[in-house]
Amino acid sequence: MARRLLPDTLFGRLFVATVGVIGAMLLVFILLIVRERRELALLDSGAGSSANTIAETSQYLAGLSREERDDARMKLREQRLTPDDVRPPPPRIQDEERAALERAFAAHLQRHLGSEYKVSTGPPRARRSEVIPLHALRRDLPPPDGPPPPGIIRRDRVFDVTVTFPDGDKAIFRTFAPRSGPRLPRQIFLELGFLAIALGVVLYAMTRTITRPLGDLARAADAVGRGASGTPLKETGAREIRRATRAFNSMQERLRRYLDSRTQVLAAMSHDLRTPLTRLRLRVESIDDDQLRQRLVEDLDEMSSMIRGALGVFRGLNDDEAAVPVDIDALALELQRQHAELGGEVSIVGSARAPYVAKPLALKRCLGNLVQNAIRHGVRATIQIEDGSQLIVRILDEGPGIPEDMLEKVFEPFFRLEHSRNRDTGGTGLGLSIARDIAQAHGGSLSLHNRQNGGLEARLTLPREVIST
Repeated sequence: MARRLLPDTLFGRLFVATVGVIGAMLLVFILLIVRERRELALLDSGAGSSANTIAETSQYLAGLSREERDDARMKLREQRLTPDDVRPPPPRIQDEERAALERAFAAHLQRHLGSEYKVSTGPPRARRSEVIPLHALRRDLPPPDGPPPPGIIRRDRVFDVTVTFPDGDKAIFRTFAPRSGPRLPRQIFLELGFLAIALGVVLYAMTRTITRPLGDLARAADAVGRGASGTPLKETGAREIRRATRAFNSMQERLRRYLDSRTQVLAAMSHDLRTPLTRLRLRVESIDDDQLRQRLVEDLDEMSSMIRGALGVFRGLNDDEAAVPVDIDALALELQRQHAELGGEVSIVGSARAPYVAKPLALKRCLGNLVQNAIRHGVRATIQIEDGSQLIVRILDEGPGIPEDMLEKVFEPFFRLEHSRNRDTGGTGLGLSIARDIAQAHGGSLSLHNRQNGGLEARLTLPREVIST
């Protein structure tokens, strides 16, 4: 549940986390201000003086014996303790505020007495003969459910404080309810709100400074994975991010040089092999044995096909081709028409909701290889198109399928299953490898799955987004 509430991006998570921490700190700051103002109100009012008087009286009573304590309590009830700085009774306040003030009063008194004493507060319920009154309070209180007579203190203006001595005996004091301090001015909330907005703006800018280079790095890495050769990234941001960007630029440059050198080597080999292959073909033509000559010609054709296929792989699959919107439905119809001319049966199910931005020749080559494999090994092919958040093209056949442990191995260059290593099926073992490279160059994927009722499914999944070129 918490993961769903968090933003999906690193920027969003950092920003929400920092704003949340600042908000929590401001809330704690306000609560501390309220608590301190309440404490100061207690100390500056008669409640603070009353707490001191109760503490001193309790300590005095605790040091007496039981008999002496009873006599002292009796005298205190008659004398009515009057602390210094006596003020008029406080105005009526809300029950919640009253309870908070009583808790603050009890905590202050508890700190004064120490942990050996127990302090509790509550409404004036004790009988008049059981309490020690502070101030010049009359002993009589109005009934709980009626208005006070003239000259009688209201019940909500006083409260009882019970102090339990270390030996378990108790003394009950009755005093005026604590006076609430002045309310927080609106100005402080406006100032804190302005501070929160200013901090939010600064944090937004700082978070964007941290995450923007990471976003650029992710987009550049995705472009490299699709085969695009981008310019080196600017090394900006924190030191760790600059080091990561520098390492990425170095990796991109080394990878480009590596692929260029391999392509040049293969191109040179292909060029150099053409001359001996041509000489071999001429010599083969002079062989009188027709059967032997035919087998040698087929071997030479297979070698030429393998060289052309390998060269196509290393050249990056038309890397210089621009990405443009491609009509997937029209492409499927074109593949159906081309294979129909060669005697192949291709059916189409479904349609794309919009053109897909891709390299048209490369995408046609990818789907063409898959359809050709389906017809070659499964008699007929079915193209299923599903379009939504992703464009999914399934190529289905009715062939024997592939063993489960070989579904990934067949994507390796020049790999062919044993039963297909003959000239009747043809192929060099590069079709699936090239198709997967094209899918990955578009940010997608290609996988093979055996169908439940027989046959093979080649599933091409492409993201619905514009690729960087």
